[in-house]
Amino acid sequence: MAASKSVSLAALRAEDSHMRASSTKQAVQRLALLSCVAFAGLTSGHAHADDLRTIYELAIQNDPQIGAAEANYMALREGVTQARAQLLPFAQISGNTTHGRRFSPQPFVDTNPTSPTFGEVISSHGPTARFNNHGWNASIQQAVFDVSRFFQWRQSKNLEAQAAARFAGQQQELIVRVAEAYFNILQAQDKLSSSMAEQEAVERQLEQVRQRFDVGLVAITDVLESTAAYDSSSVTVIVDEGAQDISFERLLRLTGRSYGQISGLADDFPVEYPEPRDEEAWVQAALQNNFDLKAAREAVRSAEKQVHISRAGHYPTVGAQASYSHNVSGGGDFFGSKNNSTNLSLQMSIPVFAGLSTRSRTKQSAYRLDEAQRNFDLTQRTTVETTRNLYSAINTDVARVRARLRAIESSQSALDATETGYEVGTRNIVDVLIAQQRLFAAQFQYASARYQYIMDTLRLKQIVGSLSPQDIYDLNQFIQGNTGIERVKSN
Repeated sequence: MAASKSVSLAALRAEDSHMRASSTKQAVQRLALLSCVAFAGLTSGHAHADDLRTIYELAIQNDPQIGAAEANYMALREGVTQARAQLLPFAQISGNTTHGRRFSPQPFVDTNPTSPTFGEVISSHGPTARFNNHGWNASIQQAVFDVSRFFQWRQSKNLEAQAAARFAGQQQELIVRVAEAYFNILQAQDKLSSSMAEQEAVERQLEQVRQRFDVGLVAITDVLESTAAYDSSSVTVIVDEGAQDISFERLLRLTGRSYGQISGLADDFPVEYPEPRDEEAWVQAALQNNFDLKAAREAVRSAEKQVHISRAGHYPTVGAQASYSHNVSGGGDFFGSKNNSTNLSLQMSIPVFAGLSTRSRTKQSAYRLDEAQRNFDLTQRTTVETTRNLYSAINTDVARVRARLRAIESSQSALDATETGYEVGTRNIVDVLIAQQRLFAAQFQYASARYQYIMDTLRLKQIVGSLSPQDIYDLNQFIQGNTGIERVKSN
């Protein structure tokens, strides 16, 4: 009996060693050094998955937010034309026509003896004459001196520049939103893959524990611990499936199209420190090129013009007008007439008293200017702060990615040692399960750190105003078209 038990123990150890090696290899193949893992067997037979560039270009055409921003920008551009029109001549032509009838009086003597007017001369309507009066007038007006209109025109240019800066910033924000939505899906997939790998590892561990329990090598508590761990991992898989399914919905909002599969990120994506390695250089670039800062600067200039516009209420205005009129009377005065006239005039208007409204508007504009200046100062300080934070975050991200990679190796070694200790009785099943969880957590954290590095890099370029579609295209070179991420339809 002792010999039989010894043989069984040796066989189980050999089997455990083989299964452990197989489990480690599968886990590494699933997550280690990969930022995105598709379900086994799901990519075969499917159509080519959409990549980051394809989704971005669809978002440009279909995203409601960027579409509304473009329409708003185009509408504000028209303000320049409208303000300039106030400085240009205004010409108009008007005309009129009137049709009428004239009745000629016809006197006669009443010869009816019974009539009260017998013997009297009575007037009556004679033949009817029809006539037409018509005419037209052409005039042209030109502002000669109007300070308000001049500064309104200059202000419209500032408003157009402000709108252009905001629209450019919203275009950059679209790049960030598309990338964020895309990599959120990949991260959700990595979390799901990690949960599934952990579930499979715990399931294999549970089978081994049950085999050991059947031959009397472990206590029932090990079986119960493994069963509880398996049930917990199953719940985690269900939750992560739902999160992965939901993560695809944001692409629908961006592109107006539902996606069932996207491409994953290649494992050779480079993680590098920002260039130049000079924080102040990034800060100066942000102060010069940040679009929010440009818009705030134009808002200050616009507010300055508004002060001049309000003060112009105290100034006189001068305008010139030239007109020509042609009128024809077709016989309304029995003889008819024709009249042509030309008029040249110069008008001056001098405001004397407007109930203190002009003074009040000037003070109001001064307060608005102070508000715009303070908002500019806030935007400038926020830009500097955000630039420094993102520069520091990227350096931290690079170190984090490298540390997470080492953590995978360390966690794998720790798991191997813990499983060996469990075989010889120095570790229990709980230690093994914890070591497995740490390995899968390290693998997911490594993938998540790479996504964080990508997003921080894009945001740093956004804050300094250098983010462009080319950044999406460069990033898309590391998107693997043959590695498809299948959407999981949660129940």
